[in-house]
Amino acid sequence: MGQKNKKQNHKQVDQDIKKETTWKNNLFSRYIIFRYSLAFFFFANTYWTLILIYQTSIYMILPLVMLILSIMAIAEQFRLYGQRIALLKWTKLAFQAQSVVNGLALLTLVLPDQFVKAFPIFANNIVGKGFVAAVLVLGLLVAAYNLKRARLVESNSDRFYYRFQQTFGKTF
Repeated sequence: MGQKNKKQNHKQVDQDIKKETTWKNNLFSRYIIFRYSLAFFFFANTYWTLILIYQTSIYMILPLVMLILSIMAIAEQFRLYGQRIALLKWTKLAFQAQSVVNGLALLTLVLPDQFVKAFPIFANNIVGKGFVAAVLVLGLLVAAYNLKRARLVESNSDRFYYRFQQTFGKTF
Protein backbone atom coordinates (compact mmCIF):
# COMPACT_ATOMS: atom_id res chain seq x y z
CA MET A 1 0.00 0.00 0.00
CA GLY A 2 2.87 2.41 0.83
CA GLN A 3 4.55 1.71 -2.54
CA LYS A 4 1.30 2.42 -4.42
CA ASN A 5 0.84 5.69 -2.52
CA LYS A 6 4.41 6.76 -3.37
CA LYS A 7 3.81 6.07 -7.08
CA GLN A 8 0.60 8.10 -7.04
CA ASN A 9 2.33 10.99 -5.27
CA HIS A 10 5.21 10.82 -7.75
CA LYS A 11 2.77 10.87 -10.70
CA GLN A 12 0.94 13.83 -9.15
CA VAL A 13 4.23 15.72 -8.67
CA ASP A 14 5.20 14.99 -12.30
CA GLN A 15 1.81 16.22 -13.51
CA ASP A 16 2.10 19.37 -11.39
CA ILE A 17 5.59 20.10 -12.75
CA LYS A 18 4.40 19.49 -16.31
CA LYS A 19 1.37 21.74 -15.78
CA GLU A 20 3.51 24.52 -14.26
CA THR A 21 6.04 24.31 -17.11
CA THR A 22 3.23 24.46 -19.67
CA TRP A 23 1.76 27.43 -17.82
CA LYS A 24 5.09 29.28 -17.78
CA ASN A 25 5.83 28.55 -21.45
CA ASN A 26 2.39 29.68 -22.59
CA LEU A 27 2.58 32.88 -20.59
CA PHE A 28 6.12 33.53 -21.86
CA SER A 29 4.84 33.26 -25.45
CA ARG A 30 3.33 36.72 -25.02
CA TYR A 31 6.82 38.19 -25.29
CA ILE A 32 8.02 36.39 -28.40
CA ILE A 33 7.65 39.39 -30.72
CA PHE A 34 9.71 41.47 -28.30
CA ARG A 35 12.50 38.88 -28.29
CA TYR A 36 12.68 38.70 -32.08
CA SER A 37 12.49 42.47 -32.49
CA LEU A 38 15.16 43.06 -29.86
CA ALA A 39 17.41 40.55 -31.62
CA PHE A 40 16.79 42.34 -34.93
CA PHE A 41 17.74 45.71 -33.43
CA PHE A 42 20.68 44.24 -31.50
CA PHE A 43 22.28 42.87 -34.67
CA ALA A 44 21.42 45.96 -36.73
CA ASN A 45 23.09 48.18 -34.12
CA THR A 46 26.05 45.81 -33.84
CA TYR A 47 26.52 46.00 -37.59
CA TRP A 48 26.24 49.79 -37.54
CA THR A 49 28.81 49.96 -34.71
CA LEU A 50 31.24 47.75 -36.62
CA ILE A 51 30.90 49.98 -39.67
CA LEU A 52 31.63 53.09 -37.62
CA ILE A 53 34.68 51.58 -35.89
CA TYR A 54 36.74 52.14 -39.02
CA GLN A 55 35.77 55.78 -39.30
CA THR A 56 35.68 57.65 -36.01
CA SER A 57 32.42 59.52 -35.80
CA ILE A 58 30.20 61.02 -33.13
CA TYR A 59 27.43 58.87 -34.58
CA MET A 60 29.05 55.82 -32.98
CA ILE A 61 27.39 56.84 -29.70
CA LEU A 62 23.94 56.06 -31.10
CA PRO A 63 24.35 52.34 -31.84
CA LEU A 64 26.47 51.83 -28.71
CA VAL A 65 23.73 53.27 -26.49
CA MET A 66 21.20 51.14 -28.33
CA LEU A 67 23.29 48.02 -27.78
CA ILE A 68 23.34 48.67 -24.05
CA LEU A 69 19.59 49.29 -23.95
CA SER A 70 18.96 46.18 -26.04
CA ILE A 71 21.00 44.05 -23.65
CA MET A 72 19.05 45.45 -20.69
CA ALA A 73 15.74 44.72 -22.46
CA ILE A 74 16.85 41.20 -23.43
CA ALA A 75 17.81 40.52 -19.81
CA GLU A 76 14.40 41.80 -18.75
CA GLN A 77 12.77 39.35 -21.16
CA PHE A 78 14.57 36.42 -19.51
CA ARG A 79 13.46 37.61 -16.07
CA LEU A 80 9.83 37.55 -17.23
CA TYR A 81 9.81 33.76 -17.54
CA GLY A 82 7.27 32.48 -15.03
CA GLN A 83 6.20 35.96 -13.90
CA ARG A 84 2.50 36.68 -13.60
CA ILE A 85 2.88 40.44 -13.98
CA ALA A 86 4.51 41.90 -17.07
CA LEU A 87 6.74 44.85 -16.22
CA LEU A 88 8.36 45.96 -19.46
CA LYS A 89 10.33 49.02 -18.36
CA TRP A 90 13.57 48.27 -20.27
CA THR A 91 11.77 46.78 -23.25
CA LYS A 92 9.65 49.90 -23.73
CA LEU A 93 12.66 52.16 -23.16
CA ALA A 94 14.67 50.24 -25.77
CA PHE A 95 11.94 50.55 -28.39
CA GLN A 96 11.34 54.23 -27.59
CA ALA A 97 15.06 54.97 -27.84
CA GLN A 98 15.30 52.98 -31.08
CA SER A 99 12.53 55.14 -32.52
CA VAL A 100 14.44 58.29 -31.57
CA VAL A 101 17.70 56.92 -32.98
CA ASN A 102 16.00 55.94 -36.24
CA GLY A 103 14.45 59.41 -36.45
CA LEU A 104 17.84 61.05 -35.89
CA ALA A 105 19.42 58.75 -38.45
CA LEU A 106 16.73 59.76 -40.95
CA LEU A 107 17.77 63.37 -40.41
CA THR A 108 21.26 62.52 -41.67
CA LEU A 109 19.71 61.89 -45.07
CA VAL A 110 18.83 65.57 -45.49
CA LEU A 111 21.55 67.32 -43.48
CA PRO A 112 24.60 68.28 -45.57
CA ASP A 113 27.56 65.86 -45.30
CA GLN A 114 26.03 63.92 -42.41
CA PHE A 115 24.92 60.84 -44.33
CA VAL A 116 28.51 59.92 -45.21
CA LYS A 117 29.57 60.31 -41.57
CA ALA A 118 26.70 58.22 -40.20
CA PHE A 119 26.69 55.53 -42.91
CA PRO A 120 30.16 55.52 -44.52
CA ILE A 121 29.74 52.28 -46.47
CA PHE A 122 26.69 53.40 -48.42
CA ALA A 123 26.92 55.45 -51.58
CA ASN A 124 25.96 59.07 -51.13
CA ASN A 125 23.35 58.95 -53.88
CA ILE A 126 19.63 58.37 -54.19
CA VAL A 127 19.97 54.56 -54.17
CA GLY A 128 22.14 54.46 -51.04
CA LYS A 129 19.99 56.98 -49.22
CA GLY A 130 16.82 55.23 -50.36
CA PHE A 131 18.01 51.89 -49.01
CA VAL A 132 19.03 53.38 -45.66
CA ALA A 133 15.75 55.31 -45.45
CA ALA A 134 13.77 52.11 -46.12
CA VAL A 135 15.63 50.21 -43.39
CA LEU A 136 15.18 53.08 -40.92
CA VAL A 137 11.47 53.41 -41.67
CA LEU A 138 11.09 49.64 -41.26
CA GLY A 139 12.82 49.97 -37.89
CA LEU A 140 10.44 52.76 -36.89
CA LEU A 141 7.45 50.60 -37.82
CA VAL A 142 8.81 47.61 -35.87
CA ALA A 143 9.50 49.78 -32.82
CA ALA A 144 6.04 51.40 -32.99
CA TYR A 145 4.36 47.99 -33.27
CA ASN A 146 6.32 46.69 -30.28
CA LEU A 147 5.43 49.73 -28.18
CA LYS A 148 1.76 49.15 -28.97
CA ARG A 149 2.11 45.46 -28.04
CA ALA A 150 3.91 46.41 -24.80
CA ARG A 151 0.95 48.56 -23.76
CA LEU A 152 -1.44 45.69 -24.51
CA VAL A 153 0.69 43.17 -22.61
CA GLU A 154 1.06 45.38 -19.57
CA SER A 155 -2.70 45.92 -19.42
CA ASN A 156 -3.36 42.19 -20.03
CA SER A 157 -5.48 42.98 -23.08
CA ASP A 158 -3.39 41.13 -25.69
CA ARG A 159 -4.62 38.05 -27.58
CA PHE A 160 -2.00 35.76 -26.02
CA TYR A 161 -3.24 36.62 -22.55
CA TYR A 162 -6.87 36.06 -23.59
CA ARG A 163 -6.00 32.62 -24.98
CA PHE A 164 -3.96 31.91 -21.88
CA GLN A 165 -6.99 32.66 -19.70
CA GLN A 166 -9.18 30.46 -21.89
CA THR A 167 -6.72 27.58 -21.49
CA PHE A 168 -5.82 27.92 -17.82
CA GLY A 169 -8.87 29.68 -16.46
CA LYS A 170 -9.34 33.06 -14.84
CA THR A 171 -7.58 32.07 -11.63
CA PHE A 172 -4.11 30.93 -12.46
